[in-house]
Amino acid sequence: MKKIFTLALLALATIATNAQTKHTVNVWVDGQKTTIENVDSLTFTEDAKPEPAMEYVDLGLSVKWATCNLGATKDDEIGNYYAWGETEPKVEYSENTWKFNSENRTKYNDDDNKLVLDPEDDAATVALGADWRMPDYTELEELMQQCEWTWTTDKERPGFLVKSNKNGNTIFIPTSGSVDESGEAYGTSKYVQMWTSERPTGSTYPYNLFAVKAGSKISNTYGYIGMPIRPVYKGK
Repeated sequence: MKKIFTLALLALATIATNAQTKHTVNVWVDGQKTTIENVDSLTFTEDAKPEPAMEYVDLGLSVKWATCNLGATKDDEIGNYYAWGETEPKVEYSENTWKFNSENRTKYNDDDNKLVLDPEDDAATVALGADWRMPDYTELEELMQQCEWTWTTDKERPGFLVKSNKNGNTIFIPTSGSVDESGEAYGTSKYVQMWTSERPTGSTYPYNLFAVKAGSKISNTYGYIGMPIRPVYKGK
């Protein structure tokens, strides 16, 4: 990675107006001085802005929405299933294997009153970086109220084409179902479920999206159930 050096304006002006003369330049990096002799020219560059870890779509809403689920490579793939507050997929999704089960609920309880996952417990943030996270209740509600949801079977997996009422841009959300204690994924071609990062006040059951052809709603359920995650982007 290239470093950007801050030089005294006088030295910069001298070199710029007298390019045929070699100069001695003092450079400070992290408070440490380095002297460079016989300098005949300077070139200043800025670090390129890093590309986002995942593609997203601007729907004209408060956050930008990823083009596919976490762990997927295209929009009609389910991707990974996650228990709420866990950052890796697994084989068994049960109360006993859940990180925040009744015996180990060290966070998001009546004592700390945390309603939204911390970054270290947010699978999207852990996988993609600080500019990404799981959507909260308000952001999911906004997606439902400010977009037109159309059931479609035009892709390899059925699901919803979600079109913004703000700017007409779209994302596709595939059916996924969920995984419970049996280890089986149910409803994979019938309904959409995906986690938010938030739980209701006074409840240990986190919010999630539940959507079928007839309609959609935000519900809340057992946090140990495996569901997909559709990340949102808050970077610039």
